[in-house]
Amino acid sequence: MTRTVRRGPGRPKVIAQARKLTFPSAYPPTTKERHEPSTAISHFSTGRAHILGLADDGKVWQWNAEEARMVKPLHVDVTDKIVTRVVAGWDRASMFVNGTGIVYWPHDTPLRVGNAEADAILIDTATVPGTSFIRSRGGRINPDTLEACIGQVTNHILLENYIVFTTDLNKVFMYHATFPLPNLDPPAPIELTAFYPSSSNSQFEIRDLQGSFRSFAIFTKSGSVLMGSRTMLEAFQASTYDPTSPGPSHPTVIPALQNNSVTSIAFGDHHFQALRSDGTIVAYGADPQSSGALGLGFPIGTGPLRGLMVGPFTSNGTLGRNVGRQVWFDPWMHGWLQEMREKARMEGEAKARGNMIIPREGQEQSDAAVTAMGDYFEREGRKWEDGVVEEGDMGSYFVLKVAAAGWHTAALVLVDEEQAERSRQKHVVPDKVESGSENDHHGGTWEDIDAPWDQLSKALTGVRDCIWRLGRRFLGLVDSDKEIKEEQGKGQGDKIKYTWSDQPFPRLRMGNGEVMPGEIEITE
Repeated sequence: MTRTVRRGPGRPKVIAQARKLTFPSAYPPTTKERHEPSTAISHFSTGRAHILGLADDGKVWQWNAEEARMVKPLHVDVTDKIVTRVVAGWDRASMFVNGTGIVYWPHDTPLRVGNAEADAILIDTATVPGTSFIRSRGGRINPDTLEACIGQVTNHILLENYIVFTTDLNKVFMYHATFPLPNLDPPAPIELTAFYPSSSNSQFEIRDLQGSFRSFAIFTKSGSVLMGSRTMLEAFQASTYDPTSPGPSHPTVIPALQNNSVTSIAFGDHHFQALRSDGTIVAYGADPQSSGALGLGFPIGTGPLRGLMVGPFTSNGTLGRNVGRQVWFDPWMHGWLQEMREKARMEGEAKARGNMIIPREGQEQSDAAVTAMGDYFEREGRKWEDGVVEEGDMGSYFVLKVAAAGWHTAALVLVDEEQAERSRQKHVVPDKVESGSENDHHGGTWEDIDAPWDQLSKALTGVRDCIWRLGRRFLGLVDSDKEIKEEQGKGQGDKIKYTWSDQPFPRLRMGNGEVMPGEIEITE
């Protein structure tokens, strides 16, 4: 299967070939008719350039190319032990072996074929000290041992150069995933005490650990979400071996994520997406080079209306510190933003405040104006299905899973198309428009454009709209909002326009107390 992927405005198209993962010929794949324990994969984990799979019979498979190779650690006997988990990271691969602990190796290590099985690879591995303990009823352990101090490992993740893991004692540890020399004892894991409450009376019970690349999060049973980074891990390591070094920072606590039913966080290189139990996802961070990673519109398009800060002479977009924006999936909502952007660029009364948010060449954004406009559309967007979806009910777009990597994000979304259509109908009104009217299909009016920059902006908008229509046609969706309206208007004798078509571009009071320029009343 071949897919064409557009990576952002001005970026070349990339042709990606989807390939099927295969097993050596001696291991037939599992089918609907036949279950093969050696190739029935119960758990996958993907890293930067490798994939790990755990089979039903405990075999560990690694794909660095299309065909898998069975992983056999050189210094770990897994014959009579159970592998319970495989985790692939940025530059490491790992497994958890009961009775041994966290075993890891470089994902790109030279693979040596074993003598006994040509389909297996023998890999030099390392084991995180103190992670082998398995708690059992009535079992005794010397309280002075490292294993007793750490406890039983409950979860672990691989970041760039680091392993972070949690234990049943509600402790969090880090380990610098180097490969010690044979004659040297490996260092002990370092406890991340900054995650614990400052008050001894406060309970700290870990619910989950998630992360990738350089970021991670600890979820507690009380509803807290505590964020960590590679910088924090480096500071912990430095302070452990050098008491004079600056101490580690505390975890990042984003107020909007606390006690707000956040079930998972997907981390990319410069952004992350928080999934909530109500099926919505909220984007945080940066959108590098108009990659679309945040899902809020391109920085050089409608993104600034959602609060994206865009630097001069760059296509990078960034949300404010700890500012999150809900991702919209309904195409009509993006059409609403596009029309408001056109009003900001082309309607005389709105141009002054529009330039504060979507600056023209040689101008800079106003941070206060961008923040205020982002807050406005965030509030209004949350009202999109008011009157159609009752409080506590599922929205028309319910996100089941979200994933992120690099500059990309993907979501598995359950769509109630009938409910979504009822929500859309709430935002259209019949409007008699005579044939040949100068009004465009959004119900707005075009102005003569004299400035070269405006001409370039209109041309880029036309190109983007063309790509949007072709993409929707390729996916088998309606070609454009115009076609939607024409379909809705069949047999009615009237054309349909949006409820916001007659609304001006908002004029808001900004956080600094100042009011955006313009002649219309302040938008509440």
